Amino acid sequence: MSSSSKQRLRGPVARHTKLRSPSIGRRILKGAALAISAVLVATVGVSGYVYGDYFGTLKENSITLEGQDTAPPDVDVLPNEEINILLAGVDKCELEWVDTFAGRCTEEMAKAQEDTFQSQLNDVNMIVHISPEPRRLTVISVPRDMITARPSCTDENGAETAPTEAAMFNSAYSTGGLPCVVKTAEQLTGLSIDHAALMTWGGVIDITDAIGGVDVCVAQPIQDPEHTHLDLAAGNHTLAGYTALQFLRVRHGVGDGSDLSRISNQQVYMGALVRKLVSDETLSDVGALLRLANAVVKNATVSSGLTDPMAMVEIASALRSVPVEDYEFIQFPAVDYALDANRVAPDEETWQQIMAAFDANQSLLAQEDPAATETPVPEETVSPTETPAPGQVELPSNIKGSNADEDLCSNQEALF
Repeated sequence: MSSSSKQRLRGPVARHTKLRSPSIGRRILKGAALAISAVLVATVGVSGYVYGDYFGTLKENSITLEGQDTAPPDVDVLPNEEINILLAGVDKCELEWVDTFAGRCTEEMAKAQEDTFQSQLNDVNMIVHISPEPRRLTVISVPRDMITARPSCTDENGAETAPTEAAMFNSAYSTGGLPCVVKTAEQLTGLSIDHAALMTWGGVIDITDAIGGVDVCVAQPIQDPEHTHLDLAAGNHTLAGYTALQFLRVRHGVGDGSDLSRISNQQVYMGALVRKLVSDETLSDVGALLRLANAVVKNATVSSGLTDPMAMVEIASALRSVPVEDYEFIQFPAVDYALDANRVAPDEETWQQIMAAFDANQSLLAQEDPAATETPVPEETVSPTETPAPGQVELPSNIKGSNADEDLCSNQEALF
């Protein structure tokens, strides 16, 4: 089913959006992709069934998105539909990590933030789009400094907040928690978010340690003595623990020092993460898989549809056939914001081109095989009712992106 033929949310946002209702049970199954800590899906699914006992913990800490049923359906077949999952990383101060984040986090702050989402920012925002068959996975990074409209949300006291036409994207979490981030992302993109997961800084550290680190290349030294305190020489590095988090957060000393440069770093890291997760080194290491599952369950807050272990296994099975080159990472297209040079605004025209590619299930970034065009198929041999095979969309130059099979270096001039 093409995404343009699905039902739409009421209101102005809706291309690519679907009505949520108690009868939407099938879509609860679609989402069990958690964890995708941008792409932990496949591995978490493989090990998820082993950790059945832990799903009680996931369920206890889960969040119900607006209009969604909480009970996973009893179905055996994953519908051949698109899946959209939002992953948000927040700057929550946690007691366990006070010493690690000294200067940014105190015991008093940790206690004050323990049971609240106020004063916390969703600084990392990724929408994972999984196409219908043939499956491909696209991770869309939304700049935290993007100025966009935010719909009415429900605050901690159950009161409705006023909608606004211009707010930084990363203020959504402090306004209405994870459901507000989801609603804001839906309004920005027109995609319907089926499920969502939330990760803190400490969670990123635990998950990276669980798989023994991620190997990245750095083209030019990255030095940020004032903010993240990251100091990486040019060359190859295995990033684990706190250093991995520093690499994901750093922007000073990377490119032009903007949030968009930070996203390019994150894309390099995610490509390396996918290659690590699908490698024999990880998939054959039962201990690593169990540590990974444990780290996710311990650290993730998920929407209610992601708490069924069998659903997670189903979605992992659907993604297992996706080749590495069909894991694509792009930045949500942006232009300079007219009222503030330090902010960006959505490039709506370019985004519509990406949406059209999603509708057609076309690759955004893969290079075409020149041999494929050497012998064109005669026009008369093609049936007028035959659907063309998925191809590639040529994107404008302001789209930053990469494929997981590209072993790119961070801080490389003209990286994408």
